[in-house]
Amino acid sequence: MILSDQYQVLEDNEEESSGEGKLRSSRKYNLFKILMLYIVIGFSGWIVFSFMFTSSWFDVSRITFRGNYYLSKDAILEQAEIKGSHNIFHFDIKGTREKILKNPWVQEAVLKKVLPNHLDINIKERKPGALIYAHNRYYLVTEEGIILERFEQLNTDFRQYLITGLDVGNRRPGEVIDNREYLEIQRIIYGLDNLFPGQFYKIQIISKDEFLIFHSNNKIKVRIENGEQLINEWYLLESALQKVNQEEIPLQEINMKYKERLLLILKE
Repeated sequence: MILSDQYQVLEDNEEESSGEGKLRSSRKYNLFKILMLYIVIGFSGWIVFSFMFTSSWFDVSRITFRGNYYLSKDAILEQAEIKGSHNIFHFDIKGTREKILKNPWVQEAVLKKVLPNHLDINIKERKPGALIYAHNRYYLVTEEGIILERFEQLNTDFRQYLITGLDVGNRRPGEVIDNREYLEIQRIIYGLDNLFPGQFYKIQIISKDEFLIFHSNNKIKVRIENGEQLINEWYLLESALQKVNQEEIPLQEINMKYKERLLLILKE
Protein backbone atom coordinates (compact mmCIF):
# COMPACT_ATOMS: atom_id res chain seq x y z
CA MET A 1 0.00 0.00 0.00
CA ILE A 2 2.84 2.35 0.80
CA LEU A 3 4.68 1.49 -2.44
CA SER A 4 1.53 2.15 -4.40
CA ASP A 5 1.11 5.57 -2.88
CA GLN A 6 4.72 6.45 -3.64
CA TYR A 7 4.26 5.36 -7.24
CA GLN A 8 1.14 7.45 -7.52
CA VAL A 9 3.04 10.47 -6.21
CA LEU A 10 5.86 9.96 -8.72
CA GLU A 11 3.35 9.58 -11.51
CA ASP A 12 1.63 12.81 -10.55
CA ASN A 13 4.98 14.67 -10.47
CA GLU A 14 5.83 13.43 -13.95
CA GLU A 15 2.51 14.68 -15.27
CA GLU A 16 3.04 18.10 -13.63
CA SER A 17 6.56 18.31 -15.07
CA SER A 18 5.25 17.42 -18.51
CA GLY A 19 2.52 20.07 -18.27
CA GLU A 20 4.99 22.73 -17.19
CA GLY A 21 7.24 21.84 -20.11
CA LYS A 22 4.41 22.17 -22.59
CA LEU A 23 3.47 25.53 -21.04
CA ARG A 24 7.05 26.78 -21.32
CA SER A 25 7.23 25.60 -24.91
CA SER A 26 3.92 27.31 -25.68
CA ARG A 27 5.14 30.54 -24.11
CA LYS A 28 8.36 30.45 -26.10
CA TYR A 29 6.40 29.87 -29.28
CA ASN A 30 4.02 32.74 -28.55
CA LEU A 31 6.96 35.00 -27.72
CA PHE A 32 8.58 34.02 -30.99
CA LYS A 33 5.40 34.82 -32.91
CA ILE A 34 5.10 38.20 -31.20
CA LEU A 35 8.74 38.94 -31.92
CA MET A 36 8.33 38.04 -35.58
CA LEU A 37 5.19 40.12 -35.76
CA TYR A 38 7.06 43.16 -34.42
CA ILE A 39 9.87 42.55 -36.89
CA VAL A 40 7.42 42.36 -39.79
CA ILE A 41 5.59 45.49 -38.61
CA GLY A 42 8.84 47.36 -38.09
CA PHE A 43 10.19 46.36 -41.48
CA SER A 44 6.90 47.27 -43.17
CA GLY A 45 6.85 50.60 -41.34
CA TRP A 46 10.42 51.31 -42.42
CA ILE A 47 9.49 50.63 -46.03
CA VAL A 48 6.40 52.87 -45.78
CA PHE A 49 8.26 55.73 -44.10
CA SER A 50 11.15 55.39 -46.51
CA PHE A 51 8.69 55.66 -49.40
CA MET A 52 6.91 58.65 -47.85
CA PHE A 53 10.08 60.64 -47.19
CA THR A 54 11.94 59.82 -50.41
CA SER A 55 9.34 59.32 -53.10
CA SER A 56 8.79 62.20 -55.53
CA TRP A 57 5.07 61.43 -55.26
CA PHE A 58 5.09 63.43 -52.00
CA ASP A 59 7.09 66.37 -53.37
CA VAL A 60 5.16 69.64 -53.16
CA SER A 61 3.94 70.22 -56.72
CA ARG A 62 0.89 72.39 -56.07
CA ILE A 63 0.73 75.59 -54.02
CA THR A 64 -2.46 77.60 -53.60
CA PHE A 65 -2.53 81.20 -52.34
CA ARG A 66 -5.40 82.90 -50.59
CA GLY A 67 -5.83 86.38 -49.14
CA ASN A 68 -3.15 88.04 -51.27
CA TYR A 69 -4.48 91.16 -53.00
CA TYR A 70 -1.40 93.38 -53.00
CA LEU A 71 1.33 90.73 -52.88
CA SER A 72 1.95 88.57 -55.94
CA LYS A 73 2.43 84.82 -55.73
CA ASP A 74 6.04 85.20 -56.81
CA ALA A 75 6.67 87.76 -54.06
CA ILE A 76 5.29 85.36 -51.43
CA LEU A 77 7.38 82.46 -52.75
CA GLU A 78 10.49 84.62 -52.74
CA GLN A 79 9.80 85.79 -49.20
CA ALA A 80 9.17 82.21 -48.08
CA GLU A 81 12.32 81.02 -49.86
CA ILE A 82 10.43 78.15 -51.48
CA LYS A 83 12.65 76.96 -54.32
CA GLY A 84 13.03 73.59 -56.01
CA SER A 85 11.31 70.44 -54.79
CA HIS A 86 10.33 69.89 -51.16
CA ASN A 87 9.05 66.66 -49.61
CA ILE A 88 5.78 67.54 -47.94
CA PHE A 89 6.68 65.61 -44.77
CA HIS A 90 10.04 67.38 -44.48
CA PHE A 91 8.56 70.80 -45.29
CA ASP A 92 9.08 73.26 -42.39
CA ILE A 93 5.70 74.91 -41.88
CA LYS A 94 6.74 76.95 -38.83
CA GLY A 95 9.98 78.25 -40.33
CA THR A 96 8.32 79.16 -43.63
CA ARG A 97 5.52 81.01 -41.83
CA GLU A 98 8.05 83.07 -39.87
CA LYS A 99 9.78 84.06 -43.09
CA ILE A 100 6.50 85.16 -44.68
CA LEU A 101 5.60 87.22 -41.61
CA LYS A 102 8.78 89.27 -42.06
CA ASN A 103 7.14 90.96 -45.04
CA PRO A 104 5.52 94.19 -43.75
CA TRP A 105 2.47 93.54 -45.92
CA VAL A 106 1.66 90.30 -44.09
CA GLN A 107 -0.29 90.60 -40.85
CA GLU A 108 -1.02 86.88 -40.43
CA ALA A 109 -0.17 83.68 -42.28
CA VAL A 110 -1.55 80.14 -42.04
CA LEU A 111 0.14 77.28 -43.91
CA LYS A 112 -1.37 73.81 -44.26
CA LYS A 113 -0.13 70.56 -45.79
CA VAL A 114 -2.66 68.69 -47.89
CA LEU A 115 -1.56 65.17 -48.82
CA PRO A 116 -0.07 63.99 -51.02
CA ASN A 117 1.65 67.05 -52.54
CA HIS A 118 -0.39 70.22 -51.92
CA LEU A 119 0.61 73.27 -49.84
CA ASP A 120 -2.03 75.85 -48.93
CA ILE A 121 -0.86 79.39 -48.02
CA ASN A 122 -3.50 81.71 -46.57
CA ILE A 123 -2.38 85.22 -45.62
CA LYS A 124 -4.02 88.31 -44.19
CA GLU A 125 -2.59 91.49 -45.65
CA ARG A 126 -2.27 94.88 -44.03
CA LYS A 127 -4.11 97.69 -45.76
CA PRO A 128 -2.52 100.98 -46.88
CA GLY A 129 -3.68 104.01 -44.92
CA ALA A 130 -1.72 106.92 -46.41
CA LEU A 131 1.11 107.86 -48.77
CA ILE A 132 3.76 110.04 -47.15
CA TYR A 133 6.21 112.19 -49.10
CA ALA A 134 9.39 112.91 -47.15
CA HIS A 135 13.11 113.17 -47.93
CA ASN A 136 12.37 112.97 -51.69
CA ARG A 137 10.77 109.56 -51.23
CA TYR A 138 7.27 108.15 -50.94
CA TYR A 139 6.31 105.93 -48.02
CA LEU A 140 3.21 103.75 -48.17
CA VAL A 141 2.01 103.24 -44.59
CA THR A 142 -0.88 101.57 -42.78
CA GLU A 143 -3.38 103.32 -40.55
CA GLU A 144 -1.29 102.13 -37.57
CA GLY A 145 1.82 103.74 -39.07
CA ILE A 146 3.62 100.58 -40.28
CA ILE A 147 5.69 101.36 -43.37
CA LEU A 148 4.77 98.88 -46.12
CA GLU A 149 6.91 100.09 -49.00
CA ARG A 150 9.22 102.91 -50.00
CA PHE A 151 9.30 104.39 -53.52
CA GLU A 152 11.65 106.74 -55.30
CA GLN A 153 8.83 107.97 -57.55
CA LEU A 154 5.11 108.44 -57.06
CA ASN A 155 3.20 105.18 -57.47
CA THR A 156 -0.36 105.89 -58.60
CA ASP A 157 -1.46 102.29 -58.06
CA PHE A 158 -2.27 103.15 -54.45
CA ARG A 159 -5.04 105.72 -54.22
CA GLN A 160 -4.33 107.11 -50.78
CA TYR A 161 -4.17 110.58 -49.26
CA LEU A 162 -0.81 112.20 -49.96
CA ILE A 163 0.77 113.44 -46.73
CA THR A 164 3.51 116.10 -46.73
CA GLY A 165 5.38 117.87 -43.94
CA LEU A 166 5.81 114.74 -41.79
CA ASP A 167 9.27 113.74 -40.61
CA VAL A 168 9.71 109.97 -40.86
CA GLY A 169 13.39 110.00 -39.90
CA ASN A 170 15.39 107.01 -41.14
CA ARG A 171 12.56 104.52 -40.81
CA ARG A 172 12.42 101.62 -43.23
CA PRO A 173 9.67 99.22 -44.38
CA GLY A 174 8.42 97.24 -41.41
CA GLU A 175 9.12 100.01 -38.90
CA VAL A 176 6.43 102.17 -37.30
CA ILE A 177 5.68 105.89 -37.47
CA ASP A 178 4.12 106.71 -34.13
CA ASN A 179 4.55 110.45 -33.65
CA ARG A 180 1.72 112.76 -32.66
CA GLU A 181 1.37 114.39 -36.07
CA TYR A 182 0.69 111.07 -37.80
CA LEU A 183 -1.96 110.17 -35.24
CA GLU A 184 -3.66 113.50 -35.97
CA ILE A 185 -3.40 112.83 -39.70
CA GLN A 186 -5.37 109.63 -39.20
CA ARG A 187 -8.03 111.58 -37.35
CA ILE A 188 -8.28 113.98 -40.29
CA ILE A 189 -8.47 111.10 -42.77
CA TYR A 190 -11.29 109.58 -40.73
CA GLY A 191 -13.21 112.85 -40.95
CA LEU A 192 -12.61 113.24 -44.69
CA ASP A 193 -13.60 109.66 -45.50
CA ASN A 194 -16.86 109.91 -43.59
CA LEU A 195 -17.85 113.53 -44.28
CA PHE A 196 -16.26 114.40 -47.63
CA PRO A 197 -15.56 111.07 -49.37
CA GLY A 198 -13.55 111.44 -52.57
CA GLN A 199 -13.35 115.24 -52.35
CA PHE A 200 -9.85 115.76 -50.93
CA TYR A 201 -6.55 114.21 -51.96
CA LYS A 202 -3.73 115.80 -49.98
CA ILE A 203 -2.97 116.76 -46.37
CA GLN A 204 -0.06 119.02 -45.45
CA ILE A 205 1.27 119.38 -41.92
CA ILE A 206 2.12 123.00 -41.14
CA SER A 207 2.60 122.51 -37.41
CA LYS A 208 1.17 120.35 -34.66
CA ASP A 209 -1.82 122.71 -34.49
CA GLU A 210 -2.27 123.58 -38.14
CA PHE A 211 -3.01 121.49 -41.23
CA LEU A 212 -3.92 122.13 -44.86
CA ILE A 213 -6.24 119.84 -46.79
CA PHE A 214 -6.42 120.13 -50.58
CA HIS A 215 -9.65 119.77 -52.54
CA SER A 216 -9.54 117.50 -55.60
CA ASN A 217 -11.69 119.47 -58.06
CA ASN A 218 -10.83 123.15 -57.70
CA LYS A 219 -7.56 122.86 -55.74
CA ILE A 220 -8.94 124.90 -52.88
CA LYS A 221 -6.89 124.71 -49.70
CA VAL A 222 -8.68 124.39 -46.37
CA ARG A 223 -6.77 125.38 -43.24
CA ILE A 224 -7.85 123.53 -40.10
CA GLU A 225 -6.62 123.19 -36.56
CA ASN A 226 -7.01 119.42 -36.24
CA GLY A 227 -9.23 116.48 -37.05
CA GLU A 228 -11.61 117.16 -34.19
CA GLN A 229 -12.40 120.63 -35.53
CA LEU A 230 -13.01 119.20 -38.99
CA ILE A 231 -15.47 116.67 -37.58
CA ASN A 232 -17.24 119.14 -35.29
CA GLU A 233 -17.56 121.98 -37.84
CA TRP A 234 -17.94 119.99 -41.04
CA TYR A 235 -21.24 121.70 -41.89
CA LEU A 236 -19.49 125.08 -42.23
CA LEU A 237 -17.02 123.67 -44.74
CA GLU A 238 -19.75 121.86 -46.68
CA SER A 239 -21.77 125.06 -46.98
CA ALA A 240 -18.72 127.01 -48.16
CA LEU A 241 -17.81 124.41 -50.79
CA GLN A 242 -21.37 124.38 -52.13
CA LYS A 243 -21.37 128.17 -52.40
CA VAL A 244 -18.04 128.16 -54.22
CA ASN A 245 -19.30 125.62 -56.77
CA GLN A 246 -22.63 127.35 -57.32
CA GLU A 247 -21.31 130.90 -57.65
CA GLU A 248 -17.95 129.97 -59.17
CA ILE A 249 -16.09 132.07 -56.63
CA PRO A 250 -12.33 132.30 -57.40
CA LEU A 251 -11.42 131.00 -53.98
CA GLN A 252 -7.86 130.20 -52.96
CA GLU A 253 -8.23 129.15 -49.34
CA ILE A 254 -10.79 128.50 -46.61
CA ASN A 255 -9.50 129.17 -43.13
CA MET A 256 -11.36 127.25 -40.41
CA LYS A 257 -9.05 128.14 -37.55
CA TYR A 258 -11.53 130.67 -36.33
CA LYS A 259 -14.06 128.94 -34.09
CA GLU A 260 -17.54 128.58 -35.55
CA ARG A 261 -16.77 130.78 -38.58
CA LEU A 262 -14.78 130.71 -41.80
CA LEU A 263 -12.39 133.09 -43.46
CA LEU A 264 -12.51 132.97 -47.27
CA ILE A 265 -9.37 134.05 -49.12
CA LEU A 266 -9.89 134.88 -52.80
CA LYS A 267 -7.40 134.39 -55.57
CA GLU A 268 -5.49 137.50 -56.51
